[in-house]
Amino acid sequence: MKKKLLSVLLSTAMVVTMLMGCGDSGNADNTPAEAPAQEEAANPSADEEKEPAQETGENQELTAETSMLVSATGEVIEPKNGDHYKFGFTEMSAGSFFDAAYNGAAEIIEANGDEIVHVEGKADSTYQLGVVEDFIAQGCDAVFYNPSDAAASAAAVKALNDAGIPIINFDSAVSDLSQVNCFVVSDSYSCGQIAGEELVKNHPEGGKVAVLDFPASAAATDRANGFIDVVTANGFEVVAQMDAGAKPEKGLSVMGDLIQAHSDLVAIFCINDECAQGAYSAITTAGENIEIYSVNAGPEAKAAMAKDGKEGIWKCTAAQSPIGIGQQSAETAYKILKGEEYETRIEIASFAVTPDNIDQYKDSDWQ
Repeated sequence: MKKKLLSVLLSTAMVVTMLMGCGDSGNADNTPAEAPAQEEAANPSADEEKEPAQETGENQELTAETSMLVSATGEVIEPKNGDHYKFGFTEMSAGSFFDAAYNGAAEIIEANGDEIVHVEGKADSTYQLGVVEDFIAQGCDAVFYNPSDAAASAAAVKALNDAGIPIINFDSAVSDLSQVNCFVVSDSYSCGQIAGEELVKNHPEGGKVAVLDFPASAAATDRANGFIDVVTANGFEVVAQMDAGAKPEKGLSVMGDLIQAHSDLVAIFCINDECAQGAYSAITTAGENIEIYSVNAGPEAKAAMAKDGKEGIWKCTAAQSPIGIGQQSAETAYKILKGEEYETRIEIASFAVTPDNIDQYKDSDWQ
Protein backbone atom coordinates (compact mmCIF):
# COMPACT_ATOMS: atom_id res chain seq x y z
CA MET A 1 0.00 0.00 0.00
CA LYS A 2 2.83 2.34 0.92
CA LYS A 3 4.63 1.41 -2.33
CA LYS A 4 1.47 2.12 -4.28
CA LEU A 5 1.06 5.52 -2.57
CA LEU A 6 4.72 6.36 -3.16
CA SER A 7 4.35 5.47 -6.84
CA VAL A 8 1.32 7.80 -7.19
CA LEU A 9 3.18 10.66 -5.49
CA LEU A 10 6.17 10.24 -7.77
CA SER A 11 3.97 10.22 -10.84
CA THR A 12 2.20 13.40 -9.70
CA ALA A 13 5.54 15.11 -9.09
CA MET A 14 6.73 14.26 -12.63
CA VAL A 15 3.54 15.65 -14.19
CA VAL A 16 3.88 18.93 -12.27
CA THR A 17 7.53 19.23 -13.33
CA MET A 18 6.61 18.69 -16.99
CA LEU A 19 3.82 21.28 -16.81
CA MET A 20 6.20 23.83 -15.30
CA GLY A 21 8.70 23.13 -18.06
CA CYS A 22 6.11 23.74 -20.74
CA GLY A 23 5.13 27.00 -19.10
CA ASP A 24 8.74 28.26 -19.15
CA SER A 25 9.12 27.60 -22.88
CA GLY A 26 6.32 30.09 -23.63
CA ASN A 27 7.45 32.77 -21.16
CA ALA A 28 7.15 36.19 -22.94
CA ASP A 29 9.94 37.73 -20.84
CA ASN A 30 12.64 35.54 -22.37
CA THR A 31 12.19 36.23 -26.10
CA PRO A 32 12.37 40.08 -26.08
CA ALA A 33 15.55 39.89 -24.08
CA GLU A 34 17.35 38.46 -27.13
CA ALA A 35 15.43 40.43 -29.84
CA PRO A 36 17.39 43.69 -29.74
CA ALA A 37 20.63 41.87 -30.39
CA GLN A 38 19.08 39.97 -33.32
CA GLU A 39 17.54 43.13 -34.83
CA GLU A 40 20.81 44.98 -34.43
CA ALA A 41 22.63 42.25 -36.33
CA ALA A 42 20.04 42.25 -39.13
CA ASN A 43 19.60 46.07 -39.37
CA PRO A 44 22.65 48.36 -39.16
CA SER A 45 22.34 51.48 -37.02
CA ALA A 46 21.40 54.85 -38.47
CA ASP A 47 25.02 55.98 -38.15
CA GLU A 48 26.23 52.97 -40.14
CA GLU A 49 23.68 53.69 -42.92
CA LYS A 50 24.58 57.36 -43.18
CA GLU A 51 28.10 56.79 -44.55
CA PRO A 52 27.08 54.96 -47.78
CA ALA A 53 24.34 57.57 -48.40
CA GLN A 54 26.88 60.40 -48.11
CA GLU A 55 29.21 58.58 -50.50
CA THR A 56 26.40 58.24 -53.07
CA GLY A 57 25.66 61.95 -52.80
CA GLU A 58 29.31 62.79 -53.42
CA ASN A 59 29.32 60.55 -56.50
CA GLN A 60 26.23 62.26 -57.88
CA GLU A 61 27.80 65.67 -57.40
CA LEU A 62 30.96 64.51 -59.18
CA THR A 63 28.88 63.15 -62.07
CA ALA A 64 27.07 66.46 -62.40
CA GLU A 65 30.39 68.30 -62.56
CA THR A 66 31.97 66.04 -65.15
CA SER A 67 28.89 66.12 -67.42
CA MET A 68 29.03 69.90 -67.92
CA LEU A 69 29.17 70.73 -71.63
CA VAL A 70 31.07 73.46 -73.45
CA SER A 71 29.81 74.89 -76.75
CA ALA A 72 32.01 75.80 -79.69
CA THR A 73 31.92 79.41 -78.46
CA GLY A 74 33.26 78.39 -75.04
CA GLU A 75 29.99 78.71 -73.12
CA VAL A 76 28.97 76.16 -70.50
CA ILE A 77 25.89 74.16 -71.47
CA GLU A 78 24.01 72.46 -68.66
CA PRO A 79 22.29 69.21 -69.76
CA LYS A 80 18.78 68.42 -68.56
CA ASN A 81 18.70 66.50 -65.28
CA GLY A 82 22.48 66.07 -65.39
CA ASP A 83 22.25 63.89 -68.53
CA HIS A 84 23.85 64.42 -71.93
CA TYR A 85 21.72 65.51 -74.87
CA LYS A 86 20.61 63.28 -77.73
CA PHE A 87 19.88 64.68 -81.19
CA GLY A 88 18.23 63.27 -84.32
CA PHE A 89 19.42 64.22 -87.81
CA THR A 90 17.50 63.34 -90.98
CA GLU A 91 17.85 64.67 -94.53
CA MET A 92 15.80 64.17 -97.70
CA SER A 93 18.19 61.62 -99.26
CA ALA A 94 21.79 60.46 -99.24
CA GLY A 95 24.42 62.75 -100.70
CA SER A 96 27.83 64.26 -99.97
CA PHE A 97 26.20 67.66 -99.28
CA PHE A 98 24.15 66.22 -96.44
CA ASP A 99 27.09 64.17 -95.19
CA ALA A 100 29.01 67.44 -94.87
CA ALA A 101 26.09 69.12 -93.06
CA TYR A 102 25.87 66.17 -90.67
CA ASN A 103 29.61 66.27 -90.05
CA GLY A 104 29.41 69.99 -89.25
CA ALA A 105 26.71 69.35 -86.63
CA ALA A 106 28.29 66.16 -85.28
CA GLU A 107 31.66 67.85 -84.77
CA ILE A 108 30.15 70.25 -82.24
CA ILE A 109 27.76 67.78 -80.63
CA GLU A 110 30.29 65.00 -80.12
CA ALA A 111 32.89 67.45 -78.81
CA ASN A 112 30.39 68.23 -76.07
CA GLY A 113 30.06 64.54 -75.18
CA ASP A 114 26.56 64.30 -76.65
CA GLU A 115 24.97 61.85 -79.08
CA ILE A 116 23.60 62.41 -82.58
CA VAL A 117 21.61 59.78 -84.52
CA HIS A 118 21.76 60.09 -88.34
CA VAL A 119 19.12 58.48 -90.59
CA GLU A 120 18.54 59.69 -94.17
CA GLY A 121 15.01 60.03 -95.56
CA LYS A 122 15.49 57.98 -98.78
CA ALA A 123 13.51 60.63 -100.73
CA ASP A 124 10.36 59.13 -99.22
CA SER A 125 8.23 61.32 -96.94
CA THR A 126 6.38 58.32 -95.45
CA TYR A 127 9.63 56.60 -94.59
CA GLN A 128 11.06 59.82 -93.16
CA LEU A 129 7.98 60.28 -90.96
CA GLY A 130 8.82 56.88 -89.48
CA VAL A 131 12.39 58.09 -88.87
CA VAL A 132 11.06 61.12 -86.99
CA GLU A 133 8.70 58.96 -84.94
CA ASP A 134 11.65 56.77 -83.99
CA PHE A 135 13.60 59.86 -82.87
CA ILE A 136 10.66 60.71 -80.62
CA ALA A 137 10.55 57.17 -79.21
CA GLN A 138 14.30 57.35 -78.49
CA GLY A 139 13.78 60.50 -76.44
CA CYS A 140 15.77 62.89 -78.64
CA ASP A 141 16.08 66.37 -77.15
CA ALA A 142 16.07 68.14 -80.54
CA VAL A 143 15.85 67.13 -84.22
CA PHE A 144 17.65 68.49 -87.28
CA TYR A 145 15.13 68.05 -90.10
CA ASN A 146 15.50 68.41 -93.87
CA PRO A 147 12.22 67.20 -95.43
CA SER A 148 12.10 64.70 -98.29
CA ASP A 149 9.00 66.51 -99.53
CA ALA A 150 8.18 70.01 -98.29
CA ALA A 151 4.47 69.61 -99.00
CA ALA A 152 4.33 66.38 -96.97
CA SER A 153 6.40 67.65 -94.05
CA ALA A 154 3.45 68.75 -91.87
CA ALA A 155 2.93 65.30 -90.30
CA ALA A 156 6.52 65.00 -89.10
CA VAL A 157 6.55 68.58 -87.83
CA LYS A 158 3.29 68.03 -85.93
CA ALA A 159 4.60 64.84 -84.34
CA LEU A 160 7.68 66.66 -83.07
CA ASN A 161 5.65 69.63 -81.84
CA ASP A 162 3.22 67.33 -80.02
CA ALA A 163 6.20 65.66 -78.33
CA GLY A 164 7.64 69.04 -77.31
CA ILE A 165 10.86 68.44 -79.26
CA PRO A 166 12.56 71.51 -80.84
CA ILE A 167 12.98 71.43 -84.63
CA ILE A 168 15.95 72.90 -86.47
CA ASN A 169 14.86 72.82 -90.11
CA PHE A 170 17.85 73.04 -92.47
CA ASP A 171 18.56 73.58 -96.17
CA SER A 172 15.02 73.02 -97.51
CA ALA A 173 12.01 74.59 -95.81
CA VAL A 174 9.07 72.67 -94.38
CA SER A 175 5.57 73.61 -95.53
CA ASP A 176 5.01 75.97 -92.58
CA LEU A 177 8.11 77.61 -91.12
CA SER A 178 6.09 79.05 -88.24
CA GLN A 179 5.97 75.51 -86.79
CA VAL A 180 9.74 75.07 -86.46
CA ASN A 181 12.13 76.75 -84.05
CA CYS A 182 14.77 77.76 -86.57
CA PHE A 183 15.47 77.54 -90.31
CA VAL A 184 19.17 77.35 -91.31
CA VAL A 185 19.80 77.65 -95.01
CA SER A 186 21.88 79.04 -97.82
CA ASP A 187 20.08 81.87 -99.54
CA SER A 188 18.71 79.54 -102.20
CA TYR A 189 17.22 82.25 -104.40
CA SER A 190 20.57 84.05 -104.31
CA CYS A 191 22.34 80.82 -105.34
CA GLY A 192 20.22 80.72 -108.49
CA GLN A 193 20.88 84.39 -109.13
CA ILE A 194 24.64 83.90 -108.83
CA ALA A 195 24.56 81.09 -111.40
CA GLY A 196 22.37 83.19 -113.69
CA GLU A 197 24.68 86.18 -113.45
CA GLU A 198 27.64 84.04 -114.51
CA LEU A 199 25.69 82.83 -117.54
CA VAL A 200 24.78 86.40 -118.51
CA LYS A 201 28.44 87.44 -118.15
CA ASN A 202 29.57 84.56 -120.39
CA HIS A 203 26.78 85.07 -122.98
CA PRO A 204 25.62 88.67 -123.01
CA GLU A 205 23.89 87.95 -126.34
CA GLY A 206 21.39 85.61 -124.64
CA GLY A 207 20.16 82.29 -125.98
CA LYS A 208 18.05 79.23 -125.14
CA VAL A 209 18.41 77.48 -121.79
CA ALA A 210 16.74 74.65 -119.90
CA VAL A 211 16.31 74.01 -116.19
CA LEU A 212 16.62 70.72 -114.32
CA ASP A 213 14.68 71.28 -111.10
CA PHE A 214 13.26 69.29 -108.17
CA PRO A 215 9.79 70.63 -107.28
CA ALA A 216 9.49 68.55 -104.08
CA SER A 217 12.19 70.75 -102.49
CA ALA A 218 11.41 74.35 -101.60
CA ALA A 219 15.13 75.18 -101.72
CA ALA A 220 15.42 73.75 -105.23
CA THR A 221 12.42 75.77 -106.36
CA ASP A 222 13.96 78.95 -104.96
CA ARG A 223 17.21 78.24 -106.80
CA ALA A 224 15.40 77.68 -110.08
CA ASN A 225 13.37 80.86 -109.64
CA GLY A 226 16.47 82.92 -108.87
CA PHE A 227 18.19 81.65 -112.00
CA ILE A 228 15.15 82.10 -114.24
CA ASP A 229 14.46 85.64 -113.02
CA VAL A 230 18.01 86.76 -113.84
CA VAL A 231 18.38 85.12 -117.25
CA THR A 232 14.92 85.97 -118.60
CA ALA A 233 15.55 89.61 -117.66
CA ASN A 234 18.68 89.48 -119.82
CA GLY A 235 17.42 88.09 -123.11
CA PHE A 236 17.47 84.34 -122.44
CA GLU A 237 14.58 82.00 -123.25
CA VAL A 238 13.79 79.07 -120.94
CA VAL A 239 12.62 76.39 -123.39
CA ALA A 240 12.18 73.56 -120.86
CA GLN A 241 11.94 73.05 -117.11
CA MET A 242 11.97 69.42 -115.99
CA ASP A 243 12.13 67.45 -112.75
CA ALA A 244 15.51 65.67 -112.64
CA GLY A 245 15.11 64.29 -109.12
CA ALA A 246 18.28 65.94 -107.75
CA LYS A 247 20.21 62.73 -108.56
CA PRO A 248 22.85 61.82 -111.20
CA GLU A 249 20.83 58.96 -112.71
CA LYS A 250 17.77 61.05 -113.47
CA GLY A 251 19.89 64.03 -114.47
CA LEU A 252 21.51 61.78 -117.08
CA SER A 253 18.23 60.52 -118.55
CA VAL A 254 16.44 63.89 -118.54
CA MET A 255 19.41 65.65 -120.10
CA GLY A 256 19.53 62.99 -122.81
CA ASP A 257 15.90 63.76 -123.66
CA LEU A 258 16.59 67.50 -123.73
CA ILE A 259 19.51 67.06 -126.13
CA GLN A 260 17.22 65.18 -128.51
CA ALA A 261 14.43 67.77 -128.22
CA HIS A 262 16.52 70.97 -128.30
CA SER A 263 19.56 71.08 -130.52
CA ASP A 264 20.29 74.76 -129.91
CA LEU A 265 20.65 74.95 -126.13
CA VAL A 266 23.31 77.35 -124.88
CA ALA A 267 23.22 76.19 -121.28
CA ILE A 268 21.50 74.05 -118.68
CA PHE A 269 20.84 75.05 -115.07
CA CYS A 270 20.79 72.26 -112.49
CA ILE A 271 19.48 72.83 -108.97
CA ASN A 272 22.37 70.82 -107.48
CA ASP A 273 25.72 69.37 -108.51
CA GLU A 274 24.51 65.78 -108.28
CA CYS A 275 21.86 66.16 -110.94
CA ALA A 276 24.38 68.28 -112.90
CA GLN A 277 26.81 65.36 -112.76
CA GLY A 278 24.30 63.28 -114.74
CA ALA A 279 23.76 66.15 -117.19
CA TYR A 280 27.53 66.48 -117.61
CA SER A 281 27.81 62.80 -118.55
CA ALA A 282 24.98 63.08 -121.08
CA ILE A 283 26.43 66.19 -122.70
CA THR A 284 30.02 64.94 -122.93
CA THR A 285 28.90 61.52 -124.20
CA ALA A 286 26.84 63.20 -126.92
CA GLY A 287 29.76 65.48 -127.84
CA GLU A 288 27.67 68.60 -127.27
CA ASN A 289 28.91 72.01 -126.11
CA ILE A 290 26.08 72.88 -123.71
CA GLU A 291 27.34 74.75 -120.67
CA ILE A 292 26.39 73.75 -117.13
CA TYR A 293 25.48 76.13 -114.30
CA SER A 294 24.59 74.59 -110.95
CA VAL A 295 24.43 75.01 -107.17
CA ASN A 296 26.48 73.52 -104.30
CA ALA A 297 30.20 73.71 -105.23
CA GLY A 298 30.53 70.11 -104.17
CA PRO A 299 33.24 67.63 -105.11
CA GLU A 300 31.58 66.64 -108.42
CA ALA A 301 31.61 70.13 -109.86
CA LYS A 302 35.06 70.96 -108.54
CA ALA A 303 36.57 67.78 -109.98
CA ALA A 304 35.10 68.48 -113.43
CA MET A 305 36.24 72.10 -113.44
CA ALA A 306 39.75 71.24 -112.28
CA LYS A 307 40.04 68.47 -114.89
CA ASP A 308 38.60 70.34 -117.88
CA GLY A 309 40.01 73.81 -117.19
CA LYS A 310 38.63 77.02 -118.62
CA GLU A 311 37.58 75.32 -121.84
CA GLY A 312 35.35 72.86 -120.04
CA ILE A 313 31.53 72.97 -120.09
CA TRP A 314 30.94 73.21 -116.31
CA LYS A 315 31.10 76.99 -116.03
CA CYS A 316 29.74 77.78 -112.57
CA THR A 317 28.49 76.28 -109.36
CA ALA A 318 27.10 78.60 -106.70
CA ALA A 319 28.82 77.57 -103.49
CA GLN A 320 26.95 76.46 -100.45
CA SER A 321 28.54 75.70 -97.09
CA PRO A 322 26.90 72.55 -95.74
CA ILE A 323 29.55 72.38 -93.02
CA GLY A 324 28.52 75.87 -91.94
CA ILE A 325 24.84 74.91 -92.08
CA GLY A 326 25.48 71.95 -89.80
CA GLN A 327 27.55 73.98 -87.36
CA GLN A 328 25.00 76.79 -87.16
CA SER A 329 22.22 74.25 -86.67
CA ALA A 330 24.04 72.65 -83.74
CA GLU A 331 24.86 75.97 -82.09
CA THR A 332 21.23 77.04 -82.40
CA ALA A 333 19.99 73.74 -80.94
CA TYR A 334 22.08 74.26 -77.82
CA LYS A 335 20.75 77.80 -77.42
CA ILE A 336 17.18 76.49 -77.66
CA LEU A 337 17.81 73.77 -75.08
CA LYS A 338 19.44 76.27 -72.71
CA GLY A 339 16.52 78.68 -73.03
CA GLU A 340 18.70 81.38 -74.58
CA GLU A 341 17.71 83.82 -77.31
CA TYR A 342 18.30 82.58 -80.86
CA GLU A 343 17.62 83.58 -84.45
CA THR A 344 14.66 81.89 -86.10
CA ARG A 345 16.20 82.16 -89.57
CA ILE A 346 19.91 81.94 -90.39
CA GLU A 347 21.14 82.39 -93.98
CA ILE A 348 24.62 81.31 -95.07
CA ALA A 349 26.10 83.50 -97.83
CA SER A 350 26.91 81.97 -101.24
CA PHE A 351 29.47 82.78 -103.97
CA ALA A 352 30.45 81.61 -107.45
CA VAL A 353 33.01 78.89 -108.01
CA THR A 354 34.16 78.91 -111.65
CA PRO A 355 37.06 77.59 -113.75
CA ASP A 356 38.73 80.96 -113.13
CA ASN A 357 38.95 80.49 -109.34
CA ILE A 358 38.75 76.69 -108.98
CA ASP A 359 42.36 76.49 -107.73
CA GLN A 360 41.23 78.15 -104.48
CA TYR A 361 38.63 75.47 -103.76
CA LYS A 362 39.59 72.23 -105.52
CA ASP A 363 41.50 70.71 -102.59
CA SER A 364 38.45 70.45 -100.30
CA ASP A 365 35.22 68.56 -100.90
CA TRP A 366 33.09 71.16 -99.13
CA GLN A 367 33.38 74.52 -97.52
